Amino acid sequence: MGFIFSFMFDWQTGIINALFVKMGLLKDGIYWLQDPWLSRIIIAIMIVWRNLGYFIAIYLAGMTAISQDVYEAAKVDGATALHTFTRITLPLLRNISVFLIVTSIIGSLQLFDEPKLLYGGWTASQVGGPDNAALTIIWKFVNDSFMNVRFGYGATIAYALFMLIVVFSIASYKLSMGKGDQE
Repeated sequence: MGFIFSFMFDWQTGIINALFVKMGLLKDGIYWLQDPWLSRIIIAIMIVWRNLGYFIAIYLAGMTAISQDVYEAAKVDGATALHTFTRITLPLLRNISVFLIVTSIIGSLQLFDEPKLLYGGWTASQVGGPDNAALTIIWKFVNDSFMNVRFGYGATIAYALFMLIVVFSIASYKLSMGKGDQE
């Protein structure tokens, strides 16, 4: 995926620049991967593209588990589609939403492959992209631990990351508990 996006956003031969130039939106190509903000946006697009199908499948599974009787009762009571969605569907999908949000946060803390492959693969000379805009915690950990042989610093990063993930996991558990389940 990193290679595909690096080819799509290449400033000379990328399909995105060619499309924008052909439509008349740009006169010359943009150096997408050399701008700190644009590189962050490209990485965000990569992550959304990677996770969108998974999120849709999980939400569809949750929505099919909701009994149709609930929707029929709301319709009989005269609820609008918006009211049904905000008062029935969203609250019943709360645990699924919390699960997806927390796993996304944990996944973002562990992000490594996309930025690393986007900026030259495993032999990248440009660590972290332009102005370290694409540098992630795991990339910093790998760089410090194995490239710069600073094992103590790498271990500190790993323990801090572990603690952050534990905090988000506990928060997920607390948020997903129902009001009647809390002691």
